[in-house]
Amino acid sequence: MKNGYLIIGDVHGKVDEYQKIINNTDLCTIQVGDFGFKFQHDWFLGNIDYKQNLIGLGGFRHMINFGNHDDTSYLDRYYSTGDYSVFCDNLMTVRGAESIDKNKRVEGIDYWSNEELSYTEMKEAIKTYEEYKPKIMVTHECPQSIREYFFGIKEDSLTSLGLQEMFEIHQPKLWIFGHHHRSKNEVINGTRFICLSELETYQI
Repeated sequence: MKNGYLIIGDVHGKVDEYQKIINNTDLCTIQVGDFGFKFQHDWFLGNIDYKQNLIGLGGFRHMINFGNHDDTSYLDRYYSTGDYSVFCDNLMTVRGAESIDKNKRVEGIDYWSNEELSYTEMKEAIKTYEEYKPKIMVTHECPQSIREYFFGIKEDSLTSLGLQEMFEIHQPKLWIFGHHHRSKNEVINGTRFICLSELETYQI
C-alpha cells in the first residue's frame, strides 16, 4: 500500500461508484461526508471487510468524515472519523454542516439534529486544532470566509463559524472539503482550498 491519502467527495448514496474508486487505489481514503443514510452505512458494514480495512496500529484504510446527510447513529462505527480526528501525519478532520432544507426533511430518516457539532464540541475541536496546528484539513463544510468567497453565501452556521475561527488561528497548507457540490481549487491567504464535487477525488 502506498503512502498518502485519496480524498473522495460527497457520495450521496452512490455506493457502486464509491466502491469502484476504493477498489482502484492503493492509497488510504477519506470520504468528506454525505456518504448516505442508513442503507448506505449498512452497505459499508456489509461490503467493506473489517479485517481487510485494517492497516495496523488501530487504523483503517477507508474512512468517512460524516457530513450533514449522514445517519449519525453510525458515528461510533470503526470507519467513522468521529466528531473530529487528528492523524499522525498532521491531518485533521472535522465533521458536519447545516442542512438549509431541514424543515423539509424527517428526523431520523434523512435529517439528524446533531448534523453539526454542538457549540461545546466545536470549542473542543478548535482547542485541538490550536494544539496540533495541522498541515492538512479535511472537512465537510469550509470556513465562513471561504463560503462567501467561493459561493457568495453570506449566511453562516455554527460549523462555518467554527472552521473560520480555526483558519484565523492557523493557516494549514491544504484544506479539502465538499458539501457545495462544485469543484474549486485556489490558494487563499497561504492555504490551498479545494472543494470536491460529487465523487471527485484528490490525492495527497
